[in-house]
Amino acid sequence: YLYFKEMNIDKNKLDSKERDYFVLSKGHAAPALYSTLIEKDLIDKNEVKNLRKIGSILQGHPDSKKIKAVDISTGSLGQGISNAVGLAIASKINEDKNRVYALLGDGELQEGIVWEAFMSAAHY
Repeated sequence: YLYFKEMNIDKNKLDSKERDYFVLSKGHAAPALYSTLIEKDLIDKNEVKNLRKIGSILQGHPDSKKIKAVDISTGSLGQGISNAVGLAIASKINEDKNRVYALLGDGELQEGIVWEAFMSAAHY
């Protein structure tokens, strides 16, 4: 729903400051993100054949250097939400007209870095 009804994201305008951002903080859920990006036509559907193979752009965790539609490379739990808060603060300072979304896992909420990110976000 998010990528298809709510988010402002277009494969031809991925560099736009007006586009929305999505951070998969629970990076190990990358296959779910990949399937969404394929359905949205942000990744070639033939790439799925190489999922988690050496040299593939579709690895066990999302890689923003290999996939332009991935905004933040994530892996270690807690780092994604911290990056998402940073993106949101930067967007607010720059007066960009976009939104930042983040998906966290329940286990990730046990990490101190997550609560630090939440507490700092509340000030902005």
